[in-house]
Amino acid sequence: MSVFFLVPLFASLANISCFIENITRDHRFHRLLSVFYFTIGIQNAATAALCFASDETTGLAFWIFQCHSFFLLAPVLVAICSFCTGRKLMNQGTIGIAIFALVVDLICSSIPKTVIYGFAKFSFGMAPLVTEVGGILGGSVHFFAILLSLYFVLFPLEWNVFFERRTFIIALCVWWFGLFSNFLPMYGFNFPPLHPVVDATLSVLFSIYLNRFNAAKPSVYSFIASILISLAVGLLIGILILGILPNFIYREFVTSILTTLISLLFFAYLLKTTLQENKPNLSFSLPLEPFGLSKQELRICELIAEGHSRSFIRLILNVSDGTLRNHLKNIYGKVLPESNSTSKDQLQRLTVFLSKQKITD
Repeated sequence: MSVFFLVPLFASLANISCFIENITRDHRFHRLLSVFYFTIGIQNAATAALCFASDETTGLAFWIFQCHSFFLLAPVLVAICSFCTGRKLMNQGTIGIAIFALVVDLICSSIPKTVIYGFAKFSFGMAPLVTEVGGILGGSVHFFAILLSLYFVLFPLEWNVFFERRTFIIALCVWWFGLFSNFLPMYGFNFPPLHPVVDATLSVLFSIYLNRFNAAKPSVYSFIASILISLAVGLLIGILILGILPNFIYREFVTSILTTLISLLFFAYLLKTTLQENKPNLSFSLPLEPFGLSKQELRICELIAEGHSRSFIRLILNVSDGTLRNHLKNIYGKVLPESNSTSKDQLQRLTVFLSKQKITD
């Protein structure tokens, strides 16, 4: 258990890899995801630092640093649910949760002794012990965020078709469960916080999920994130197994084998999911083989023929506006080589051309 700090450390690096992969994309949802990945990365890094804090003064400093990211997650997750349910990112609910989280964060960071009354050394490292007031304050922010998120999801204005509703709800519930597991050691239980692995795993899977229709090659950062989170999952399972196995002579060897095997299997699953070929559910096909379009360019043509906007195409292909513009220029050159009109006119001509090429399945 003394090496538990490696779990949130690997998870933090995986989140930072997702952040680097996403930061160049300029869709409003991608900007929100950049904040999401960065916040989780900071949260897990602070958890790792807190585990091997040498004294209470150092532990308090790391805990205050962790508080900022912990409370920032509440409005970010509410905003994600807002976007998925056809609402504005900055609505009354998101703003209300953000103000509430900011007030509680200021209280916790400015008068920490009212929130925690000390620190305890557990087998996995140091953890703060929360007061009754601190538990109510810390838990209430995310409790109200959960209620608001579930309200948005259960009563959407218009569900974003890019997100599968049942999958999203399950991921959301698992996410909150992992986040609240952070309170177990804060109430004196000698149980390592599960949130670093839960949130990092979900964020990596979410990154893969967002790229499921993208025909471009996966980035090196997605592979790095998959490797790191696989190591974190395997190490956490190994630590838990080591704690429950009876004291026999080969338990360290058996745990090492299981840790390595679990890491490899989980990485294989992530790799298979990353490389899996997916296409949007279209009711037609386009006979564009003679034009020599790439898979990504063909996918863009299909989405244009389906009637989707450029903003939605950027979202579904998880690309920046500049990348989409470059693809469109290539498509114009291959499909409309005689056209010298503006890009807006070219897009209109391409839309008309593709609508005539549609073959209903």
